[in-house]
Amino acid sequence: MFRKIIPALLFVFASSFAFSQSTLLDKKIAPFQIKLVNGQQYTSSQLAAGPVVLIYFSPDCEHCQNFTKDMLKNYSVIANKQVVMVTFQSMEMLKPFASLYKLSTYPNIKVGTEGYSYTVQRYYGIKSFPYIAIYNKAGKLVNTFEGEQPHQTIFNALKKI
Repeated sequence: MFRKIIPALLFVFASSFAFSQSTLLDKKIAPFQIKLVNGQQYTSSQLAAGPVVLIYFSPDCEHCQNFTKDMLKNYSVIANKQVVMVTFQSMEMLKPFASLYKLSTYPNIKVGTEGYSYTVQRYYGIKSFPYIAIYNKAGKLVNTFEGEQPHQTIFNALKKI
C-alpha cells in the first residue's frame, strides 16, 4: 500500500513545486510604491527598461547588512542595473542604514520603505531576508534568492543578465 501512496505523494509535491516556480517566474515586478530616504515617492512604473534587481530587506537584518556590504564591494555586477531596495521598516530605521552604506552615492540604487502595506512582501510570498528578485532586460524574472545565500552565487546570476 505504501508503495503506491509514496510515489503519488511525491508526484503531487513535485507538481505543486514546479507549478509554484513557474508561476513565480512568470511574474512581472511587484507593483511597489515606496518612500525613498530623500522623502520622494518611487513606484514600479518609474523603472526604466533594462535589468532590475529588487532586494527586499530589513535594515537590522545581519544577513541583509552583509549582503549590502558585499554587493557594494562587487559593485561592477550591479553597475548597469537598476537596484531597488525595499523594506517595511520605518524611515527612522532605514535612514541610518542608507547613510552607513552611502547608498545615495550610487545613482542606480533606490532605497525606500513600503511601510506596513506589505505589498512587495505578499506579492513574492517572502518569508526570510534578504529576498532578491532578478529581472532581465525584457522585464522577465530570471532568478530569486531568499534568506542567507552564498553571495558569489547571486553575483554570478547577476553577471548573466
